[in-house]
Amino acid sequence: MIDHLEHRLKRLEEDHAQINKRIDGLESTGVFEDATLEVLKKQRLHLKDELVKLKLKLAYELGEAEND
Repeated sequence: MIDHLEHRLKRLEEDHAQINKRIDGLESTGVFEDATLEVLKKQRLHLKDELVKLKLKLAYELGEAEND
């Protein structure tokens, strides 16, 4: 279970970094549609929320594993 959570965490972090890079690229050019940027920012926020939840779950699972 912990390996699965760690793998998922890594994937979410990679996705979050990729969206950050896309947002930064769009903002640096100044050439973008507001709707596109808005969608990307919502995706980034959703990923950030998922990362926080997953980190808490992983910390809980690691704590449980230590108690076994």
